[in-house]
Amino acid sequence: MDIHDYDLFEQCVVDIFSEAGYLVHRNVKVPNTPCTIDFVAEAEGITHYVEVKYLSITDRAAQKIYDISETMGSTPILVTACEMGARREHYNERYPKLILIDIANLLFAVKDSTELRTRLISILPFTVESIEPKENFLRIDALQHDNHTQSLIEELYMCQAGRPMARIFEVICKKMLENIFFDDLALWKEQQKSNKDLYRFDLLCRIKDGNQKTFWSILERFFNSKYIVFEFKNYKEAVTQKEIYTTEKYLYAKALRRVAIIISANGYEDNARWAAKGSLRENGKLIILLDAADLIKMNQMKMEQDDPTDYLMNKLDTLLLELEK
Repeated sequence: MDIHDYDLFEQCVVDIFSEAGYLVHRNVKVPNTPCTIDFVAEAEGITHYVEVKYLSITDRAAQKIYDISETMGSTPILVTACEMGARREHYNERYPKLILIDIANLLFAVKDSTELRTRLISILPFTVESIEPKENFLRIDALQHDNHTQSLIEELYMCQAGRPMARIFEVICKKMLENIFFDDLALWKEQQKSNKDLYRFDLLCRIKDGNQKTFWSILERFFNSKYIVFEFKNYKEAVTQKEIYTTEKYLYAKALRRVAIIISANGYEDNARWAAKGSLRENGKLIILLDAADLIKMNQMKMEQDDPTDYLMNKLDTLLLELEK
C-alpha cells in the first residue's frame, strides 16, 4: 500500500464529511487512553468517531473504534475504499452500532460534486465502473451545479506560453488529465527524477487494475506498459526532436514503462514527429504527441458524456497506420 495514497484518501474523506456539513477535527487523542483516532465529525449535537481504512477492514479496527465510541458516548464510523459486499452483514451483526461507509457509499455521497468525485476515484488503484453507488447516512445535500471542467478549460486558455508560467501549465494539465482519466489511471506522481538527477519527467501514472477500455488494454498487452509518463511543454515555440529524445530516455521495458504522452502549448516541429515515429519503429517505445487543443477537446468530450480514451485511440490508430517501414 502506498502511504501517499492512504493520506490522499483520508484527506478526501475528511473533505466529503466537511462538504456534507460536519465540523471535522483530525488526529484526535482519546482522553485517558494512548489511542488516537483519525477524526471526529460533529453535526447537530451528534459526535461521530471516525476511522479510515484504505483498502481493507479488520475486526481489530472495528473493535477499536467501537470500544472508543462506547466509552465516549459517540457514534462509531469506519470508512474504507473497498467494497464491503457480503462482509457488511458480519460487521452489522457483531457491531450493531457501527456505521460502515464503503466505496459504494462514498460514490453516492459525491455524485453531485465533480471535483470531489474526481479526486476520490483518481486515488483508487482499481476502476469503479462496475460499482453501483449506494445511499448511506453520509450525503452532500446541496446540489452542486459546478462547472469544474469548463473552469479548467478557461484556466488553460489564460495560461501564457513561456518559462514563467511553466509550473502553472503543469498543474493545469495534471488537473485536466485527472478530470478525464480519474477512473482509468492511478498514482499521479509528479516530478520524478531519474538516476543522478540528470533528467526529470513531470508526471507518472499507473493504469488501474481491471481497466478494460481498448486504449489502455493495448498499452498493457502489446506495449507491456503498466505506467505512463506525461510531459508538459509550455514552450513559446514548437517542441523539437531534442525533447522527444529526452523523453525517450525515461522509457524502460523492464520498468513496465514504455509509453509517454507529451502535451505541448504550441505544437511540434516536423522533426519531432519523425523522432516519435522513429522511437516506436526502432525501439518499440510509444510517444504520443498532443497539444493544448487536444487536452481541451478531451475535456469537452467528458462534459458531453463521451469517452476521452476514444480520442487517444484515434491518435494511436493514426500513428500506427502512418508508421513507415
